Amino acid sequence: MRAATFDHSAEAARAGARSEVYQLLARAFAYPDSVVYDDLSKGRWRGEIERALPRLPYDFSSPGGTPGEFAVSCDDLQTEYVRLFEVGAMGAAPCSLFAGHHERDRMRVMEELIRFYDFFGLRLGEGQLPDHITVELEFMHYLASMEAESLAGEDDRDSYRRAQGDFLERHLARWLPVLREKLQRQGPLPFFAGLVALADEFVRADRDYLKLRLRGTAP
Repeated sequence: MRAATFDHSAEAARAGARSEVYQLLARAFAYPDSVVYDDLSKGRWRGEIERALPRLPYDFSSPGGTPGEFAVSCDDLQTEYVRLFEVGAMGAAPCSLFAGHHERDRMRVMEELIRFYDFFGLRLGEGQLPDHITVELEFMHYLASMEAESLAGEDDRDSYRRAQGDFLERHLARWLPVLREKLQRQGPLPFFAGLVALADEFVRADRDYLKLRLRGTAP
């Protein structure tokens, strides 16, 4: 009997598409300086995310759609970002992008995150904190890209999938629904409402896909 063969190039492309979505989400959650604003307001980011989503290894469509373009100035977008995610009317950010602010023990959250990063030989950049959403999304981008690379060699690809599933379950999939609920009470700009909804729905879909993949039942 002939042994079954697998198209590892197709598998790698699927992992690469997942990696790209995580990286694009990280880009959109960054503080909207003039470069980020230009990327978002001129539709470049939206075009990239809309091309990446159909290449995912599962059917995914966000009920809220893809965050669209907006008719606000860079100053207005920055003001809204600060109001929502950095400093609210009462001083504390109502929708902090730091995971630990949504938990009782932020120090425990940060220590666990650092252990994840250290295990893969990663170090934080200057000024970065381990529990910011952009850092967590970039870490998932890295793990998915390493999964894609492992398909071309002898590495254990399931170890990268297990790491991704565990990280999502313990971190992003745990606190993004809380962030989304808090944001809905703040009357945010539609772009930010759509971005958080997209991130929350994608993370949950990706977590469920990884569970099936590790069981060997994913399509």
